[in-house]
Amino acid sequence: MVREATPVARRARRWIAGATGALLAAGSLALAGPGAATAVTPGSLLVSYDFSESSGTVAHDLSGGGRDGAVVGGAAWRGGFMQLNGSNYVKLPDNLLAGRSAATIVVETNPTALTGAKFLWNIGGSGEGATGQFFIQPVAPRVAISKTNWSAEQSVTSATKLAEGRWQSVAATIAKNANGTTSTLRLFIDGVQVAEKTDSTTNLSDLTTHTLNFLGKSAYTADSLYQGGVSSFRVYTEALSAQDLAGLAETDASAAAAETAAALDLDAANTQDLDAVETKLVLPTTGGVTWSSSPAGVIAADGTVTRQASDTVVTVTGTATVRGKTATKDFTVTVLAAPTPAEAAQRDLDAIALANADDVRSDLTLPTTGARFGSTLSWSSSAPAVVDVAGTATVAPGVVTRPAERDTTVVLTVTATNGGATATREIPLTVRRAPAQAATTDYLFAHFTGTEGSASDEQIYFATSRDAVTFTDTRTSGNPVLSLARNQGDGGVRDPFLVRSPEGDRFFLIATDLSIFYRGGWGNANATVTGSKFLVVWESTDLVDWSEPRFVDVASGIPNAGMAWAPEAIWDEVTQQYYVYWATRADGNTELGDSVDVYLSTTRDFQTFSTPVKWIDRQGSIIDTTVIKVGDWFYRASGDGQITIERSKKLDAITTSATAKTTGTDQEWVLVGTLQSILSGSGTCAAGTNYTGACLEGPEFFQYNDDDRGAATQLWGLLADQYGAGKGYLPFRTTDIGSTSASAWSKATNVNLGTLKKRHGGILPITAQEYQRVMFHYAGVGTNPDLAVEATATTRCIAGKATLVVSAKNADTRAADVTVRTAFGEKTFTGVQPGKTVSQAFATKLASIGADFVDVGATASGASFQGSAAYEARTC
Repeated sequence: MVREATPVARRARRWIAGATGALLAAGSLALAGPGAATAVTPGSLLVSYDFSESSGTVAHDLSGGGRDGAVVGGAAWRGGFMQLNGSNYVKLPDNLLAGRSAATIVVETNPTALTGAKFLWNIGGSGEGATGQFFIQPVAPRVAISKTNWSAEQSVTSATKLAEGRWQSVAATIAKNANGTTSTLRLFIDGVQVAEKTDSTTNLSDLTTHTLNFLGKSAYTADSLYQGGVSSFRVYTEALSAQDLAGLAETDASAAAAETAAALDLDAANTQDLDAVETKLVLPTTGGVTWSSSPAGVIAADGTVTRQASDTVVTVTGTATVRGKTATKDFTVTVLAAPTPAEAAQRDLDAIALANADDVRSDLTLPTTGARFGSTLSWSSSAPAVVDVAGTATVAPGVVTRPAERDTTVVLTVTATNGGATATREIPLTVRRAPAQAATTDYLFAHFTGTEGSASDEQIYFATSRDAVTFTDTRTSGNPVLSLARNQGDGGVRDPFLVRSPEGDRFFLIATDLSIFYRGGWGNANATVTGSKFLVVWESTDLVDWSEPRFVDVASGIPNAGMAWAPEAIWDEVTQQYYVYWATRADGNTELGDSVDVYLSTTRDFQTFSTPVKWIDRQGSIIDTTVIKVGDWFYRASGDGQITIERSKKLDAITTSATAKTTGTDQEWVLVGTLQSILSGSGTCAAGTNYTGACLEGPEFFQYNDDDRGAATQLWGLLADQYGAGKGYLPFRTTDIGSTSASAWSKATNVNLGTLKKRHGGILPITAQEYQRVMFHYAGVGTNPDLAVEATATTRCIAGKATLVVSAKNADTRAADVTVRTAFGEKTFTGVQPGKTVSQAFATKLASIGADFVDVGATASGASFQGSAAYEARTC
């Protein structure tokens, strides 16, 4: 079938607009301009895609041959080119070069991630099937051909490398030599030959399988997909000359420049309104884009904004330059007048948002610099004994000491100073009473499951246990307790870790934002390069009612970060903050070998994080670190080719060494041992007796509850995911984490982890009431340990004195004893029936009382309620 000529004309218009004077017509190519080639042989053009579509999944062939390509994994049209994003590729027609002895393949591309194993394109068959392939590997870069697979490749590598972030013409030619038995391979970058092999013993005609033709996909399923823009793709049935390819490179440069300029979108790149610009603009530079503006002095080339005395309309011009060819696009933005110092101070105050101000249960993060205009912020507290705003040399301001009797209101006053002007704002806080902390007797296990075979595999599941020996799944497969929708983050969530606040009544669940299922499997995922730099955070005060998931950016500030995986956190009572750690691949940001390292940040609220630091840098990849504190020592286990256990008294000590250090001070992280060495592991992953990183990952420490450690003085568990055998978690126990003796360590062979496969998660010791609550709400087992009580408090004047009236309704189905405690007395009501309301008036004997809270508690058989009710100030 021959297609209509309309798409051809469309491409011709684009090229003419780019001032190239080139015209691509069905079956031939005419070139004009400096260094132009003579016309390519008529009929030599076999396939031509210009990627100018705006919708659909078809890359239309402009050669006239009707050889359309199919976009797989989601089309990403960019108004003239397509973005290959690590999750998509183009399936080329089968038998494209079947029976041919010569060919040229030319791609205009803008690579975005030149790391790892990937192909720019593949012609022929598969590597796994050893059916032969012809391809370009862009990272080297090299062109190769094989009759079978990698073991028989005929290959030539260029000393000239491709560059990320700019358009390049990448061409390969192959042609049989005059002897009829060998072929010559050539590689061209930007129209210049950079590599040649004249004696390839594999010829194009030797390839007999032609069903795995791809643009952006490898011949090996384990390889990642290519990442980069593609502006044009052409296949010829002859080996074009250097002069021909130089002319094509010139033609494509103009088109790529025009397309890059046309695709610029400042609205999409910026969160602030372009009609009301106040802060630095994001000016995209990918594809060789530079920026200028008029009038000068308002918006700099890097987007820095200098606000003027009045609103200023600025023309911002993006210029795309590709091999000397340029194209521009203008944007009109309005930069608002610079605020006065007083306005700047006020806007910095307005931007302050303290986490959980209406439900304070732990320490606060108090900013000292205004988020918008850099005002200096200072704080005072109406109750310094409850909320401290001074801090110490080791502890930041914002430490909260919760009252013992009932909730209280604390007013923080923040003053912003900017250029001599000041402004103040009062922020009322509701600080909850300190809870009575019951002993932990049971366990909650958060995990994900499965083998990425469905969207529900990579979500959050809970299991419980009374003894850490027998675990019960609270939900069946496909019915997670927490999950992400397809349009939330990556659509999947893995590696969950549960964190209990030091006060005991706030929980955070942190996890990896990743769906291998939606990314098309590990072979296509490219997840370490294009993964999310955000962590997923859920928050709860009772383990069953969870906030909506929030996505916190922890890794974008790391140069070349590709993902943020396997997060965990531990509270440090010395500095009164959580230390959060995770693995990030950051090419070029490593001192030793592999780019996957562990990074560390601090937070108090899992909303505001400190700038991450590289915490562990190994020669090889390191990931999945877990930390537990025993006495004065911190112990950590990591996956670094082994399951390596280290210890230190300084949690945030930086480790940069090829392997774990075997000697050092107690202020450094020093090797204890590996699971393999301690337990004398050997054999295979399938046998479950090999404890190296080749078989195990995702180590997780936890401490056994006192009632479950038997005769041991102390007992800890260590779980490791048997990813090498696909078996889920393997449990170990130790009576001494710091020991290297097998007598202190053992594989826990009597543990039953339940029906669902348990993959990288974490175990949290919980109280009996928390266990009962989780089982009731998630598994539908037992009774609800939480009574439903509704409490109110009001004030009134009686005989010139303030009176406090407290009412409590038993909204449960069980009779309950209700106790009301106030600053003016307390009252207990016994046997309050379901649906009944009881009230008590408390005479204050005061003409005026301030706003405060009353404490309301209730108990029934196996259930309880603890809450409060606020009342307003009253003057009589």
